[in-house]
Amino acid sequence: METTPPRHTRTPRGTLSRGLLLDTAMEIVDIGGVGGFSMRALGARLSIDPTAVYRHFRTKNELLEALADRVVRGDEPLPHTDDPRADLRETFAQLRRSLLRHPTLAPIVLRRPPGGEASWERTNHAIGLLRDAGMPDRDAANAFATLLFYTLGHALTEARHTAATIASKGLEVPVTPATAVSSAASRYPHLAAVADHFDEPMETQFHDGLGLILAALAI
Repeated sequence: METTPPRHTRTPRGTLSRGLLLDTAMEIVDIGGVGGFSMRALGARLSIDPTAVYRHFRTKNELLEALADRVVRGDEPLPHTDDPRADLRETFAQLRRSLLRHPTLAPIVLRRPPGGEASWERTNHAIGLLRDAGMPDRDAANAFATLLFYTLGHALTEARHTAATIASKGLEVPVTPATAVSSAASRYPHLAAVADHFDEPMETQFHDGLGLILAALAI
């Protein structure tokens, strides 16, 4: 069911811009999820005729794609040091942090292929780090895909919990760790042996897994 946010003071004529529209759309999506977003809701939030939005974005999907690209960009500069491994770890950690700041948009980022400037910039940066580490081009491409899919999948798992909480309660709460695995040690001895580790914080699990991937890539 679509939720229309409270009306704000009318936006002064001539001040409407892509940036303002994206800022406001992000507020709506962060609170009500993608399902609660529409051009009508955006117009109501800014006290403008919804048709004015189409002067800047041809469709709702185009606007959502721009929002997804903004999430990929994040708030932090891409890391540039002399340590490719540290920079790779940080650039994918940045992506995870940005996705979790906007959990309702994480599925949009996952479903839509990269097409915005921020997506291309982050992709180019990461592949450059892999090539600088001595990887042949084919291996660099495959390694990037592995790191990207790992990060997106992990963040989406965390974001689903947070997004569901926002949708049901209207506020954000910390992501809880995975439910502890409980099984009979006699039937599943290997699972029982590692069960406690599944209860570690998700952030710890993410960084440990990322470290294993980078170690396997010999970076």
